[in-house]
Order: sequence, then C-alpha cells, then structure tokens
Amino acid sequence: MSTSPGSISSSSRSQSASASPPERDETIAVFDLDGTVTTRDTTAAYLLGYLRRHPRRLAKCLPLAISAVGFAGGFADRADLKRAAIRAVLGGTSRDEIAAWTDRFVAWCLQALVRPMARARIEAHAGAGHHLILATASLDLHVRPIARALGFSDVVCTKVAWTRDHRISGDLDGGNMRGEKKLAAVQRAVALAESAPRSAVVIAYSDHHADLPLLRWADQAVAVNPTRRLAAAAGIEGIPIEDWGRP
Repeated sequence: MSTSPGSISSSSRSQSASASPPERDETIAVFDLDGTVTTRDTTAAYLLGYLRRHPRRLAKCLPLAISAVGFAGGFADRADLKRAAIRAVLGGTSRDEIAAWTDRFVAWCLQALVRPMARARIEAHAGAGHHLILATASLDLHVRPIARALGFSDVVCTKVAWTRDHRISGDLDGGNMRGEKKLAAVQRAVALAESAPRSAVVIAYSDHHADLPLLRWADQAVAVNPTRRLAAAAGIEGIPIEDWGRP
C-alpha cells in the first residue's frame, strides 16, 4: 500500500536499516493530539470544564497551586503537576460521573477543537488502508473516545489510576506519556501493528518540540503548526512544516 502525505525525512528507523532493506508496503501514521489534531491542550480543557461544573472542588485546588509553583521553579515535573491536577479536580469521582462528563466533553471537543485539515489527513490515511495510532500525553478518560470517533486503531496516552471501588485515585497508572516515554510506547505499538519487523513505513505528525524524539525516529515526519523550538529544529533537520488551520 502506498504512503500518504508528508515528505521523507532522515530517521533512526531509516538509518538503522541494512544497505538493501526489503521493500515496505505497509504504512503506520502516528498523530499527536494536543496542538496537532486539536488547537489546544485537551486535558486542561477537560479538567477546567469539569471544575466549572463542580465549583465546590475549587477548595481542593490549593495543593494544585502549590504544585504549579513548584513546577515553575523546577522542583516538580510535569507528571507531578498532572497528578496534582487530577487529584484536585477529579479525585474521588466515580466512573459513572466521569462517563457522563466525558460524553459531554468529547462531543464539544470534536466540534470545537479538532482541526478540519487534521480530520481530512486522518481520513486520507484511513482511506488508504493505513494503520492509525493516536499518541499523546493527555488522559485516557477523554483520549480513547476521541480516538474512536476519529477512526484510530491504537492509542498511546497517559492513564489515570482507579481505586478498588472504581473512583479516581489521583495518581497515574504507568506514568506520563511524554518525550522518550511516549516514543517507547509508540515503538511498542508499531511493533505490534507491523506484520513483520520493519515492514511498515512510519509517518509521524506533531506540533511540539517534546515530540522531537518521535519525529526523528519516524521514517517520515511532519511538524504541524509547530512551536518555535520545533520550527527551528525542523528548519535545521529538513522536517516539512504544515499549517492545518483552525476549526
């Protein structure tokens, strides 16, 4: 099957191949979510939307403010900040309550945040029979239903932890899927999706410099509405840049 849009860039997958690699006739397209498929951070929107509908939980946000100060000062990492946010906004919430809010949020997100050009590119890959992976540091609570609605086969994302009585614990299950950790998870997903080792061409799309490890590893890479740091790296490394507009 043929590859889809996106120019070929140098990558560790290509560089690690033998001098005469076998022809690859499969394609796997890996899309980042926040800032790439959507115009903004979906986890922030998800949590802020829930907080607006449950203002009494503001009283639990003081530890989150402290964690934010610690993050700004370099004393806490993104995973710590994400745990604090989940604990403050969603901690103790039941599965039924989460499901009800997720249904409302996902419907809004698909209409208000998804870039039409992102949807068109996803549909183009799907129409060509390519395997689609959505890879993001955002939370599985809303990422998985968004992925299903957009037609993705696999999802790599950050998972929340649950208590034995099916309530949000305020912790993460498996860590924050960002940077090298995200790349490792994508590599595992690609290995499972390929019919044989290195049988697929991998195309990766992202807006953020945190995904440079993924973009450099892929056979083809596209910087979508990139951050300044990613745009600078893309210019140096020959990664094509595309503007996918807004809804």
